[in-house]
Amino acid sequence: MRAPSIDLRRSRFAIGLVSIALLAGPVALSTPADAVVAAPVCLAGSGTPTAARGPADTPAVSKAVKEQVAAEMASTLSTARARAARTGAAPLPAKIRIWVRIHVIHGRHKADRKITRTGARRMFYTLRGAFNGRQNSSMTPTGIEFQLHSITISRNDKWFHARPGSAADKQMKRKLHRGKRQVLNIYLNNEKSAGQALLGFARFPWLAGRYPKLDGVTINVETLPGGRARGYNLGDTVVHETGHWLGLLHTFEGGCEAPGDYVADTAPEGQPSFACDKTRDTCPTELPPDYLPGQPLPEPVPDPVTNFMDYSYDSCMNHFTPGQRTRMVASFMRYRAGR
Repeated sequence: MRAPSIDLRRSRFAIGLVSIALLAGPVALSTPADAVVAAPVCLAGSGTPTAARGPADTPAVSKAVKEQVAAEMASTLSTARARAARTGAAPLPAKIRIWVRIHVIHGRHKADRKITRTGARRMFYTLRGAFNGRQNSSMTPTGIEFQLHSITISRNDKWFHARPGSAADKQMKRKLHRGKRQVLNIYLNNEKSAGQALLGFARFPWLAGRYPKLDGVTINVETLPGGRARGYNLGDTVVHETGHWLGLLHTFEGGCEAPGDYVADTAPEGQPSFACDKTRDTCPTELPPDYLPGQPLPEPVPDPVTNFMDYSYDSCMNHFTPGQRTRMVASFMRYRAGR
């Protein structure tokens, strides 16, 4: 997916990346113009939730690339609908099966968190349940069914602390990656970048063919239940990153301007959510030009802070929308199925 040298904040190949500060003191985060980052919160002994999943990552994908991807997915959907009109079948499959291979990495230090096979399996159950609507009874299940293929455990300190795109990161994935593009490889380590621990990062599907061995998602062990990423340690990072792996952008993509995240049924959002304010409205509806005093005001549209593709706390995130389901399935059909 990525050229040999990468800039985590500006690379046009854009891994889905989220980060947290594990060190004391404020941390300067570089962000695109359409994103605003809350003041960092120190983790060390504070008992307060991590400030944020980190600087927005997906705006690093250029507008041209986003529009090209949208056109390719629209073409896939158009072809599927035309076929459905001829055959009477549904345009999109009701179910998609994705095999999952989990690669657990252990460091050499006593303080390094070592995830067991049981812990990895529990993370998988969180992933599968989230896509089936287990965290929100009103969510329509996506029909994307994950099946656990295997769990491996490797002991390698460089891999455990590898930063995204580093020589150690590439070595790890080239050594461990199995399967073609339709197989989800998940790596569990304690990745870092520029001194910051990262909650996780992912490769977008339209880039999987460029560097197939580097495809997959990487999850920080501290985001699993019991981890140190306060506010983000219930296990939902793997859900968020797998959404990227299936082609979803952040809900705050592009701020308040259309087309935003290219999903029609997610409300526009001016900036990431770093907590769980369900009344927040960063894109207030503008009054029409012919509005007169005394007329009813437009209904506010709250930000989608409970969507898995925002940066809210794990306890807040609980659903995908039908439109996101359509985009994920179209993305899988276009870039991963049969490849």
